[in-house]
Amino acid sequence: MNAEILNTVEVLTNKIRAKEEEANKLKKLVNELCIEAEIEIRYPDISELGNTLSAIRSDQFYGQTLTAAIRNYLERRKASGLGAASVTEIFLAIKEGGYKFETNSDENAKISVGNALRKTSSIFHRLPNGHYGLLVWYPSAKAQPESPAPTKAKRRRNSTANLRSAEREPDASKKNGDNFVTQKEIRDVILSRQGEFRSSDIEAAVKAKFPSKGIPKTKIASVLFILKKDKGILREVSARSGKKGAVYSKV
Repeated sequence: MNAEILNTVEVLTNKIRAKEEEANKLKKLVNELCIEAEIEIRYPDISELGNTLSAIRSDQFYGQTLTAAIRNYLERRKASGLGAASVTEIFLAIKEGGYKFETNSDENAKISVGNALRKTSSIFHRLPNGHYGLLVWYPSAKAQPESPAPTKAKRRRNSTANLRSAEREPDASKKNGDNFVTQKEIRDVILSRQGEFRSSDIEAAVKAKFPSKGIPKTKIASVLFILKKDKGILREVSARSGKKGAVYSKV
């Protein structure tokens, strides 16, 4: 009788483990979609990589540099019998392990992880499937030359050229017969603002000024970014926090 009970317990345990792994995969997918949508991830405390790495402490990577945190995490994967990982997997793992990013945006934090992996090719190696491991794991692999980051002046010239091009050329949607606000119209609304404001304030002002026109989803954010980063006309008073957008003001 005891043997039958133990066998039943083992079978059910295996079924539970399979269900937990399936649930973790779905939760991981939801987290990735949240990051793409630039909203707070729904399952910050799940073990994204199964039981083998569940021992990562909440302060495992706290106080480390980004490069050190990524390297240490990949070394833990290797010790657990796992290999290379995607940028999203690495980002979620070091965040769960207490690494402190310099941004409140998960999307921007994920981008910084990708930049660190790409630029530090003497330590990290990108596989053909897009995953990253440590270069020392692959004796026959060679470090890729690190392309220099574009200078600030070059980034400004490119962004300014894009803005001017967008202002000169009508929206593609307008060519198709739809009536949408242009980047120039949004910029004029922003520049007429006094005091501090959020993206939602600009959206409300644009709707009030152009009630018959639609607003493309990302256009206001794009204009705010260009005016802040490249034009130097706006400054960010406080960063985005949760569902609350960043606060801006004119310089």
